[in-house]
Amino acid sequence: MTLRPRLPQRPPSATDLAERDRFRELVRSSLPGVRAAAEAWRNGLAAFITLLGAAVVIKGPATTADMTTGWRAAVTLLVGGGLALAVVGLWHALAAQAGTRPLAVTLADIHRDHGSLDGFEVATAMRSARKLTRARQAVAVALALLFTGTALTWWAPTAQRGAVKVTHGEGTTCGTLLSADGGRLRIAVKGQARPTVVALTAVRNMSVTPSCP
Repeated sequence: MTLRPRLPQRPPSATDLAERDRFRELVRSSLPGVRAAAEAWRNGLAAFITLLGAAVVIKGPATTADMTTGWRAAVTLLVGGGLALAVVGLWHALAAQAGTRPLAVTLADIHRDHGSLDGFEVATAMRSARKLTRARQAVAVALALLFTGTALTWWAPTAQRGAVKVTHGEGTTCGTLLSADGGRLRIAVKGQARPTVVALTAVRNMSVTPSCP
């Protein structure tokens, strides 16, 4: 049985032709539009990663220096994961902007795979749009991780420093050692605004203790 194409019931109207022309223009502008958006995301992400990387390298160690090991590990994982996802988002934005098909494509290949140049442009624009969507999703998760890591640095408890117990003269002083210079010890005692100063010549015994009574 031979199938024959059926003619349409009526010829295309002026509205149909105008809609076809508008659709063709939409197809031709879809790929440049997606790549322009990807370029803007690429530039913004590159600047964001540069600033974030510099902040992590310069301020990171000082920010987490006083944290306990568990909290420091949590902040490192969150901030490091956020930075890694931001790099992944940048990679997808670059792929959406520049394309990821290094092999040459012939007109015969386009006709075989897509039917026409318009179909090829639509398929290319859809691939770029999907990559741009992945870039946005990666950036969204990265921002959530970075915000959580930053919030932990605000609320994480600091590691308790070992206290010193100094026996001098007829008494004992227990607190945090601030300095030991000029022949004197300066010890911060809980509940006192000013540190207690003890002359080294008066020290009879000094030991490290986890906490003061």
